[in-house]
Amino acid sequence: MAPGRKTPTKLFFEESVMKWVYVLPMFIFLLVVNIIPLLWTLGLSFYNYSMVFTKPGQLKFVGFENYSELFSDPYYWERFRLLLIYVFVAVSLEFVIGVSLGFLFSSRSIRGARILIPLMTTPMMIAPVTAGVFFRFLYEPTWGVINYFLYELFGFRILFLQDARYALISVILADVWMWSPFIMLMTISALQTVPPELMELAEIERIPLFMKLRYILFPYIRPFLVLALLLRTIDAFKTFDLVVCMTWGGPGTATELLTITLYREAFAFFHTGFASAIAIIFLVITIILTSIYITAMRRA
Repeated sequence: MAPGRKTPTKLFFEESVMKWVYVLPMFIFLLVVNIIPLLWTLGLSFYNYSMVFTKPGQLKFVGFENYSELFSDPYYWERFRLLLIYVFVAVSLEFVIGVSLGFLFSSRSIRGARILIPLMTTPMMIAPVTAGVFFRFLYEPTWGVINYFLYELFGFRILFLQDARYALISVILADVWMWSPFIMLMTISALQTVPPELMELAEIERIPLFMKLRYILFPYIRPFLVLALLLRTIDAFKTFDLVVCMTWGGPGTATELLTITLYREAFAFFHTGFASAIAIIFLVITIILTSIYITAMRRA
């Protein structure tokens, strides 16, 4: 071997070291920002701990008592049921509206799509706090725009956020307004992956619309739609600021999702250990949803 030339073993070793040098800063960042706080939260969930009233030497290990209280109290089950209703209704409406708009704007018969699509995506670029304040003003019973036209046209007003019968669906509609464009964009992107020659062949063969959707379009766009559903479902489970700005969980507990209960337990009642148990439950839900997505992608 010529002098100065490195052996394959030495080259492989240097490449391995350089890979770790490049990856190490990101690994340290994830460790500090994600893994350590996660382990700390998991540990606190097994203690009767308050970040205000518990002194450093007074930590009391209670095992699964926090989880037992969480699963045995009907109040928290009701908050979880309300959260499931919110997620299911909101994501379902967003999926139907978003997919319909995606197919609509992907068709060649729509003129001005390049202008309309950016306008349609404006709601998802607005901060949830801003959207919550905006819809609270829209729903205002005395001088809100919606109630103004209801009174002028039909002679009545609706207490959208003050009546428990309408509060939850009013918040859901605000969420649908914000995030339907996200599903629309995912659908438009998915439709771009369909080979145009397949659609031209289907037109020549006069294949029915249902069969084109099932055997040509759906196999291509299914991974994108599943990913969109997963991301929206996970994000909807974390809904907090939109509801806080509109109702703060009211009237009564009509819109008190489990996320708001988590905030109150942690920062209003200072039940830090119990709030940590709720946070871990949210983590488990996220892991389950992600596992479902990975399974669906493997089947696809």
